[in-house]
Amino acid sequence: MKKYFLLLLVCIGIGKVNAQLVKQDNQAQKKQADLDWYNCSFDKDGVYGVEVNKAYEFLKGKKIKKRPVVALIGTGLDVEHEDIKQAIWANPKEKADGKDNDKNGFVDDINGWNFLGGKNGLVMEALMQEGDREFLRLKDKYADYMTSNGEFFKIVNGKRTKVAAPADLAEYSYYKNKVMPESQLARTYGGWQVAYVIEEYAQKFKEELDAKFPGKKHTLEEFQTCYDPKAPQDTLRDVAFTLIAMGFNLYKTDELDVIYKNFVESSVARGKDTYEKALQRGGNDGRKDVVGDNYLDIKDNKYGNNVLLTSEAATGTMQAGIIGGKRGNGLGGDGIMDQAEIMCLRVSAAGGEPYLKDMALAIRYAVDHGADVITLPQQNTLYPEAQKVWMIEALRYAESKGVLVIVPVWELSHDLAKQVFFPHRWMDGSKELTNLMVIASSDKNGNPSMNSNYGAKELDLFAPGMNIYASYMGDTYKTGTGAGLASATVAGVAALVKAYYPNLTGAQIRNILLESVTSRKGTEVEKGIIVDGKQAQDLFLFDDLCLSGGILNAYQAVVTADRFDK
Repeated sequence: MKKYFLLLLVCIGIGKVNAQLVKQDNQAQKKQADLDWYNCSFDKDGVYGVEVNKAYEFLKGKKIKKRPVVALIGTGLDVEHEDIKQAIWANPKEKADGKDNDKNGFVDDINGWNFLGGKNGLVMEALMQEGDREFLRLKDKYADYMTSNGEFFKIVNGKRTKVAAPADLAEYSYYKNKVMPESQLARTYGGWQVAYVIEEYAQKFKEELDAKFPGKKHTLEEFQTCYDPKAPQDTLRDVAFTLIAMGFNLYKTDELDVIYKNFVESSVARGKDTYEKALQRGGNDGRKDVVGDNYLDIKDNKYGNNVLLTSEAATGTMQAGIIGGKRGNGLGGDGIMDQAEIMCLRVSAAGGEPYLKDMALAIRYAVDHGADVITLPQQNTLYPEAQKVWMIEALRYAESKGVLVIVPVWELSHDLAKQVFFPHRWMDGSKELTNLMVIASSDKNGNPSMNSNYGAKELDLFAPGMNIYASYMGDTYKTGTGAGLASATVAGVAALVKAYYPNLTGAQIRNILLESVTSRKGTEVEKGIIVDGKQAQDLFLFDDLCLSGGILNAYQAVVTADRFDK
């Protein structure tokens, strides 16, 4: 039954990892340097892997002192996959009997937990964007306000009406400057409100032109006289003038009447329709119906189910294969640390952004159940202040228990010194988080992912995450690319270090991984950047892209850890 179900899942997609399905038989003739090349070395194999094979040569004769637990906080996972089932974490205090044996509030959390689950095995298949969640939370308070020259207005009965300023100007500023840029719903709702302004000023422009040019058909030339740079500033008038002026080019006409008929007269109805369609499409992810919790209450923390085989579980399965795929069995790729125990904590779906509450509770679950290493989904630009506190406290809790936390960057070409993404090491405004690693993908030629975010201080290091062969759902295998695969590579190496040197804390392992990279300092590489909001390319020195100036190296890491341990 499982295989038939998985065939359907394979057709759905795998979320944030791009992958190509390949047959296992076809890989027999390929070299490891073409498949799970993260295991390889440049000196022996000609690729910039992390020298896992070489690390095991160094460790030969040494005993594994513990089976490290790696918590994958993200998508679901195929825990029965033939190549990783020996590496799946099992809750030692829980039984599959429909009871909460360990009294932690989660029934049958055998291999982890699905924070997006509900009763009767239901699961959320897609999530809203954080910006849209914030828009809906704040809509009734701030979405109807518009400003011009320090004055506030609302549309009342179809007319722009002057009103008092919002009571909480700081929260209004947050809505306007943080939420609106992040929320399609907020922008479309704002467009609907602006449509009333367009109608209002279009009528004023028409009256002005009729007075200036009586009896004459108005063209773009006459319309341009409505703009007077010396007139008192009126922001809303300027917005209306600009949008109407754009209509001449949009409708490829010189006649103002055509713009009025096709754009102005239908602007309110069109704005309303656009917003309502956007709301229907992305304004409800079903959390209330499926999960049933209050996502704004961190104390409402007993929810979810134990369904881990979900439609987007391929991403987690590939990550698990990189970390703990059985070494030397001829199936898939060789995992970096196949004695690791992999815990699955689902907070991500096929689309949208994870709820911060789910991530904070998942971190705490992982720590409380013995995790040594945690991977998170990719960073985000919007962390609502109250919910950000939950994440800070959870990360500090992990830090206090010696747990390493790894988070990958987005493929957006942003300079992290200019665009803030969360989580990051300074997010609580006080002492730096010592256990948090921010990482990005590199390829087998030692080049950074062209479109990854970067930062000389904000990004720690690069790690193999491109064109990697690993386990996929249903006992199949794929070649995939994604920042999540790079985070799995880092997690695997961290687990390898922890297995042989269990007394090292997460902060110490982070420092070891940073100090032991394959240095690329001084190497000039091509990198995608953003210039004036548009994608471009430039040349960088590798050490200007990340703190370590290099690529993860397992061999150097275990050598350094061994020296540190002694």
